[in-house]
Amino acid sequence: MSKKWRWVLLVIILLFPVQAIANTLTNSEPDTNVKEEEKKRSSEMLRYKSNQFTQPENEDGSAEDRTLAKGYKLAAENENLALYVEEESLALQIENKQTGYIWTSGLTEDKEYNLNNTWQDMAHSAVTIDYIDGDKTSSESILTNDSEVSLTQQDNGFSASIAFEESEITVQVDVMLDGDSIEFHVPQSGIEEGERKLASMRIYPFLGAAEGTDMDGYMFIPDGSGALMRFDEKQISSMSPYRSAIYGEDEGFKRKAAEEGEDRVNKAHKITLPVYGMTNGVDKNGFVAIIDEGKTFADIIAYPSGISTDFHWITAQYNYRYQYYQPTSQNMSGYNVYQEEMNEFDITERITFLKDEAANYVGMAHAYQEYLLENEMLTAGEDQVDIRLEFLGGEVKSGLLRDSVQAMTKITDLPDYVERLKKQNVENMHVVYRGWTEGGYTGTLPVKFPFESKLGSNGEFEEVNDYFKDSDTHLYYYTDYTKAYDGASGFSGRTDVARKINSETITGQRDESNYYYLSPAKSLEIAREDSNKYKEHEISNLAVDSSSNLLFSDFNSESPRPEVIEVYQELFNELQNSVDSLSLYQPNDYMLSETDRYLEIPMYSSNYSFVSDTVPFLQIVLKGYVPYYASFSNFHNSPDDEVLRMIEYGAYPSFYLTTEPSHELMHTPSEDLYTSQFDNWESEIIEQYEMAEQSLGEVEGETITYRHVHESDIVEVGYSNGKAIVVNYRNEAVNIDGAEVEAKGYKVIDRGDQS
Repeated sequence: MSKKWRWVLLVIILLFPVQAIANTLTNSEPDTNVKEEEKKRSSEMLRYKSNQFTQPENEDGSAEDRTLAKGYKLAAENENLALYVEEESLALQIENKQTGYIWTSGLTEDKEYNLNNTWQDMAHSAVTIDYIDGDKTSSESILTNDSEVSLTQQDNGFSASIAFEESEITVQVDVMLDGDSIEFHVPQSGIEEGERKLASMRIYPFLGAAEGTDMDGYMFIPDGSGALMRFDEKQISSMSPYRSAIYGEDEGFKRKAAEEGEDRVNKAHKITLPVYGMTNGVDKNGFVAIIDEGKTFADIIAYPSGISTDFHWITAQYNYRYQYYQPTSQNMSGYNVYQEEMNEFDITERITFLKDEAANYVGMAHAYQEYLLENEMLTAGEDQVDIRLEFLGGEVKSGLLRDSVQAMTKITDLPDYVERLKKQNVENMHVVYRGWTEGGYTGTLPVKFPFESKLGSNGEFEEVNDYFKDSDTHLYYYTDYTKAYDGASGFSGRTDVARKINSETITGQRDESNYYYLSPAKSLEIAREDSNKYKEHEISNLAVDSSSNLLFSDFNSESPRPEVIEVYQELFNELQNSVDSLSLYQPNDYMLSETDRYLEIPMYSSNYSFVSDTVPFLQIVLKGYVPYYASFSNFHNSPDDEVLRMIEYGAYPSFYLTTEPSHELMHTPSEDLYTSQFDNWESEIIEQYEMAEQSLGEVEGETITYRHVHESDIVEVGYSNGKAIVVNYRNEAVNIDGAEVEAKGYKVIDRGDQS
């Protein structure tokens, strides 16, 4: 072969595989794109069908038919309900006279159950207690032994005295009808103890309990925004029940070692609303339970079928004594022990029965909303679309020899940003300014003045305050009345910090910064001192963290949780008298009346395996009364979906911003703020505001009347002015009753009287 042909052959050999590969890639590109698109759609569908979204209701769902059982006597009735009681166990049957449905708290006599004797006794007894006998605890129900029950008829119910035989503890229980509700009451004065001590109590734990998965229904728990536990075979695989303390676990009893262990897992959402619910047939029969008294010492527990029993059941557990760790040496060796003195409280729990289209989580939210309004715990505020812009002023930065303050946003920058946004039609916004105190955001509390000089002079702060007042835009100064940072001034570590029952100080940690919990009395004292300073520096609005949502017993001042609530309510009344408006971060229910804006509202549940759906229960309760704001949009993983979720849940957008680039926060406690520069987020701020204005602007000041899940990724929310917002999470347009909703979009529909 000639040299020429050898070169030609070599070129052909070299070019062929390249061309072949190119052809293969070219020819396969459409298939690859199609497969990738299908994979993406499949992944999205799995997400929308997960427990972080709400699933459509079963249109063919049923409820179990029940008849009045033998051995029950009529105790009371009104136009709504008839109350029947079995004297031996105090088990109840409650007939809803509007529908004929019978709610039961016990078991059917002629039916066999897969329950051992202990569970049968608890399921059919009105009351089950845990008691302390020496160094161990035991449980006893009314039917466990030959408890002596003495029942006295009342005009609208009955009062019963229960003398538990084994524990020798006596308890009084009052059961009364009130309209469409039944009320359980256990007075502290009616509890008598002998040598054995009362630890906890459950009242009618199996009221509304459903066996297996034959009945259509669910339990509602106040986890995050709200969550459902459906009577579904898929949920039986769960390995544990739901148990959570109302207002979070009491730090006054919490063991330090347990706190450190909890940091290894994602923390659950704290319960801020003392409420739970049950349906026996969705849109047919339901109830909502509201804990009025005893909530500061109560847990909500819910067991899905397959955990211990074949029943789905939910109740409240009231804790009269907590176990805590008592160290006996400096190396923290010690032992667990129960409180010597009983927590003193009455129990009042109100069960409101719901029917037909109100027998669901929306109806539960409306009933709880009505309760808050009647008790003046919720008042009508100005619910207008706006956007929350939180700016970080200064932050402490670690240095070789000494710490310094890294200035991230000067006070004089704020008016410029407001003006820039207003020129682009962002008309309504409010600004929260963090890290304005000397020393920056972290480590200066409880001292709040003077202003950090690197952020501006006193005169510049005054000029900016005047600007915001004149521009009709609210500027909130971020602060906290619970945290006192280690090394800061303004408090005594010996006399002013809260202590646990075992005399340990109550502490917390934010990143690398350690802080103490202030005794509530000290917090109130500081608030009174600050009130005059706010007026002096023309500070008109405050955004208060921690103090509205942290509730603990303080054994430094011998203040149990109920007394701490009273002190904090006095503290916030003091602040209300010195400033115009308060924004609160995730406030507990007893602080809602002080809340002008609700910040960082939960938009999801805790993703427990036994949860089947996430629902906007909290949002339905608040909508139309208190404006609420989602978490920061610059932290979201799926920004398109998160904005749609805000619109669906009625929440307004939020951003956490700085003037300087976020990399300047390296070696500070805020170094996890990885993208915050205003210039980079300005266009997104404008876009999200426009979307909120075009959707939620149509329902300003209105309440949510219904929520209909057409499909897990298509949701319609109705409002009191007859308008509805349909949100479409799909990547394709959908048609709802003749109205086309674009892909990844929303549409406002006028439903008129249909709402």
